[in-house]
Amino acid sequence: MPLSLIARQVTSCLILSLLAVPCFAQTTTTANYPTRALRLLIAYTPGGATDIVGRLLAQELSLQLGQTVVVENRAGGGTLLATEALRKAAPDGYTLLFGTNAFVITPLLHDTPTYDPVKDFEPIALTTIQPLGLLVAPQTQLNTTEKLIAYAKQHPDKINFASSGNGTAQHLAGEAFRVAANIDIMHVAYKGASPALIDLLAGRVDMMFTSLVGNMDHVKDGRLLLLATTGSKPTQATPTIPTVAQAGLTGFEAYTWQGVIAPGGTPAPITARLNSAVLKAAQAPKIVETLAAQGMEVKTSTPEEMRALWVNYTARYKTLLQRTKTNLQ
Repeated sequence: MPLSLIARQVTSCLILSLLAVPCFAQTTTTANYPTRALRLLIAYTPGGATDIVGRLLAQELSLQLGQTVVVENRAGGGTLLATEALRKAAPDGYTLLFGTNAFVITPLLHDTPTYDPVKDFEPIALTTIQPLGLLVAPQTQLNTTEKLIAYAKQHPDKINFASSGNGTAQHLAGEAFRVAANIDIMHVAYKGASPALIDLLAGRVDMMFTSLVGNMDHVKDGRLLLLATTGSKPTQATPTIPTVAQAGLTGFEAYTWQGVIAPGGTPAPITARLNSAVLKAAQAPKIVETLAAQGMEVKTSTPEEMRALWVNYTARYKTLLQRTKTNLQ
């Protein structure tokens, strides 16, 4: 065989081999995932309900994946800081977000485009759902929802309610309550649930719709009054506490969800691996028992079910925001 023909064949083989390397490397990387520590971003300050649950999940997720899952708090911008960090992260499964209702609410609050929750991200799995608790400072001496509403009607704008930030589920629950009860109450936004609760405990704000996770001891010790919960029925943790609907606002409901989210374009094998790990981690007895005692229910899902939830909640919040004329601008 002529040397020129041999050279051409060798060159062709080398080119084909080089072209195959990236595909082979990607397949190998995906198959071995994960090979190093992961980051779980939380868009809130330490100490709040999302932070508490996120850290519990991170511990169990580390066991399932065989790699450390490091929690990183990225509070700011009404959850935009953490969400934008995720959107810009490499879609390799090593940067995740422990998201909440605010993930779909925040884009609705801006006139200029921010991100599209459905198109720009990959859902991994829903982990929890829960009603909120209507917590009131004891100094108000308003120990029932009926008394709270009656006082607010007699004294417009005298009652204020705290939230973990503009556009959060806590904020919109308060707005929905204001509309349903036909009362004038003032919103006070904080940078996270933890500083809001500090002021609620100190009596500097009057009330707050928020998670019961981390707050049941305050209720038991009388530092806060739990007037009602926002589900369709009383929670397992608070069976004697009525719902807001039972207290007179028929049909009133407000739930929050939490779940794990990845950057858009994350390969399907990685999202499948993460979904399996999250489902097993969330069902760990330590998590199920701890959260049940705090009024939160573990509820997992497929990625497709989580995406459908985003679409559903986006429609719900658009309607509520139009009714309450809530906007960050």
